[in-house]
Amino acid sequence: MMTTNLQPEQYTSKYDQLLQTGGYSTTHVYLLQQIASRSLVLELGPSSGYMTKILAQKDCTVDAIELNPHDAEKAAVYCRKIIVGSLEEDAPFELLDGPYDYVLIADVLEHLRAPEKTLQYLRSQITPTSLVLVSLPNIAYWEMRLALLKGRFDYTDTGLLDRTHLRFYTLKTAAAMFTEAGFRIEYVHITPPIVPRLGRLKEWVKRKWPTLFSVNFIFHLRRHDA
Repeated sequence: MMTTNLQPEQYTSKYDQLLQTGGYSTTHVYLLQQIASRSLVLELGPSSGYMTKILAQKDCTVDAIELNPHDAEKAAVYCRKIIVGSLEEDAPFELLDGPYDYVLIADVLEHLRAPEKTLQYLRSQITPTSLVLVSLPNIAYWEMRLALLKGRFDYTDTGLLDRTHLRFYTLKTAAAMFTEAGFRIEYVHITPPIVPRLGRLKEWVKRKWPTLFSVNFIFHLRRHDA
């Protein structure tokens, strides 16, 4: 089922191209592993459904909200319901059929002007036992710190300085955003550091300097009711 409230526009599918050339990232794999089979899942910003497809293969029932109507049409094959609309408006959330067991938000919030609104709208579709999984890029990654020391902040087509990124997060600022939006942080998964020739030292480095050597963070969140 596909519900549309936006006029179609043309979009590029650079993320699909990245998947075709590089396969699923460690972040994708980790997120998908956290979701139990036969669960009811809400996916925000599924793009063309490359993760939705895996969830469907796990016998999950998936609803989604996607801004890009062309991507939504592709992802709809794997969804019970997909709504074409903005994550920064409440209307798409009102069309959902929650509460959901899991919510998947994979590298999405950094593309929004007001992700706090999205988190507020989401609260109505989950319970305190629902697990919300959010991956965010780490702007405090060592390469970014080094670039800033050199006076560089150059946007690129993909990556930490993707041209479509509107918000940038450190571990602390992301945690503050979730807490202020009424979520309890249950766990933060630190992705393995991308540092050549570390070998067995990777886990030690990850624990010692989690904000320095990790490209992104994955938050496990629960709705917190005061």
